[in-house]
Amino acid sequence: MKKYLLVSLLLIPVSFLSAQLSGPRIQAAISQYDFGEVTEGVIVKYSFQVKNVGDQMLRITNIMTSCGCTAAASQNDEILPGKTTSINVEFNSDGKVGLQNKVISVASNDASQPNVKLEIKGKVVPKTAKVEQPKIIGAKIQFENTIHDFGKIKEGSVVDYTFKYKNIGSSFLEISHVRTSCGCTAAILSGKSLKPNEEGTLKVEFDSSNREGVVTRTITLTSNDASEPQKVLTIVAFIEKTKE
Repeated sequence: MKKYLLVSLLLIPVSFLSAQLSGPRIQAAISQYDFGEVTEGVIVKYSFQVKNVGDQMLRITNIMTSCGCTAAASQNDEILPGKTTSINVEFNSDGKVGLQNKVISVASNDASQPNVKLEIKGKVVPKTAKVEQPKIIGAKIQFENTIHDFGKIKEGSVVDYTFKYKNIGSSFLEISHVRTSCGCTAAILSGKSLKPNEEGTLKVEFDSSNREGVVTRTITLTSNDASEPQKVLTIVAFIEKTKE
């Protein structure tokens, strides 16, 4: 009698568990996602993983969100027993500043819990206001850099470097003259006239013949840039004398 009673007691949890898992059963690995802090306008994306822990086909019948700023869709609407699918969620933070809490309701044919709630939350901080740059009236020349160091070079070698510049003004830039500080230096412009926002180049060639030690040369551009009509560029080199 005691033996039969013990067997019956042991079978109760198994029968109970079997009853609990019979039919389709939905289970979310994580039901809440905290995206932390994002800047307004960022689209937050996250995939919730849901599994069918039952013994029959799980069917997702509907997905609803608590806000039009949040979209959600299931990767698969039918999930076999033991299989997992993703509920892909996107939250558009544009126009949403401060603490956020959005709910995604997933409806299925799980009779025990026909509606599962998923949640995303976090904080949206406002964008930094854009500071409008004042418009530059007239022509304005701007170089990426105005100094170039060739480093160590052998006496007699000819080296070159190309300076890049841009007209950041509102009218045509006209370069009227280019002058070098030495006949050992040549300067070649890509063009003397530039439209607003157009870029140009100035190729500089330096002949180190009959020179040694630290050498500095300048190239001066004259233009219709009213604020800086003369722009000075500098090249530097350390010339090693060729052994005789």
